[in-house]
Formats: sequence, C-alpha cells, structure tokens
Amino acid sequence: MYRSRGGSAGRLQRLQPTLWLLAVACFGVGDLVTTAVGLRLSGVVEAGPLVGPLIDRYGVASLFVLKLLTIGLSYGIWRVLPTANRVGIPLGLAVLGVAVTGWNTVIVSTALLG
Repeated sequence: MYRSRGGSAGRLQRLQPTLWLLAVACFGVGDLVTTAVGLRLSGVVEAGPLVGPLIDRYGVASLFVLKLLTIGLSYGIWRVLPTANRVGIPLGLAVLGVAVTGWNTVIVSTALLG
C-alpha cells in the first residue's frame, strides 16, 4: 500500500521524467563519453568484468550497444511494473550513472594531471 499523491513516494512518482532524463544523460551519455575519453589516455583501462572484454574485442561501440540494450530493457520493465514500484528503475539508473560518470571523471582527470 502507498500514497500516490503525498509524501516522499508521491514526490518520487512525480520526478520520474526527470529521473529518466538523468539516467539517460549520466548512465547513457556521461558514462559512454567519459569511458571513451579515458580509454584514449595512457594507463587507463576499462575495469568492468563484462564491459572490459567487450571493449577489448569490439571497441567502444560495444559499450554504446550495451547502454542502448540496458536502457531499453529497463524502460520495458518500467512500463509493465505497478506504478508504486517502478520509480526504482530510473532512480537506480540515475544514481548508478552519476556514480560511474563521477568516477570516470576522477580517473580521466588524474590521468591528465598525473
């Protein structure tokens, strides 16, 4: 049970379009761009156990495809979940996107300055 119009649950429900925008901007674009820039720098490698081998074999384009699939699948699941539960999907992608884009920015900055 939840209140759809009041409290923090209602606010999160109303923020879903903004969360999706943040998810696409940070998880999709931000991570992709900072990863692409970082991989061009000496001493920077992709550490992800899934993404690293894909990039090694197919290049950064594989990350683009993986991002599209992840966001597309997440959106599809979001569409079928009950309204009360689905806010977690764009929220999770947005938080993860901010974290990985921030981390990549630190790595790129360190490589450029160091």
